[in-house]
Amino acid sequence: MRLRPVHRATLLAKGGGDDKGFMWKIGHGDWAKELPGHRDSVTCLAFSYDGKLLASGGFDGLIQVWDITSGSLKCTLEGPGGGIEWVRWHPRGYVVLAGLEDSIAWMWNGDKNVFLNMFSSHSSTVTCGDFTPDGKMVCTGSEDASLRIWNPINGECVHVVRDHPYHTEGLTC
Repeated sequence: MRLRPVHRATLLAKGGGDDKGFMWKIGHGDWAKELPGHRDSVTCLAFSYDGKLLASGGFDGLIQVWDITSGSLKCTLEGPGGGIEWVRWHPRGYVVLAGLEDSIAWMWNGDKNVFLNMFSSHSSTVTCGDFTPDGKMVCTGSEDASLRIWNPINGECVHVVRDHPYHTEGLTC
């Protein structure tokens, strides 16, 4: 039996209202790499499953994908019409999922800079979401107090959870 090496976290990332993101080496408080290019607050950051890529999302509607090894910008994912609320990576691949204040969730191949799908039936900001642990479905939650389960291949909403005895206020996580 062959064991896979354990990935040890050596970097962390942060964003702020000053339109900047930074990567930091854990244990090296004097080293930081600025992630330039956003034109509004950097609201979310996420490392890919293998730690090789970092996605930064902002209220400017941009998602930038960074190559961790070189520290360079790999691509900017285009399409969204509103600020990015959150960003998640597929549990086993370079697929990026993001929720927006325009009530839509978007999905791209973050390694190849290719749009894959969008998920649009919420009536308000998509405040949270993720892939299921096996990566076969997408879940999104919204300020409209609904949770939606999606087929990521065809973008079809396969289930909606809402109303009594569910949340009556918007979902936050």
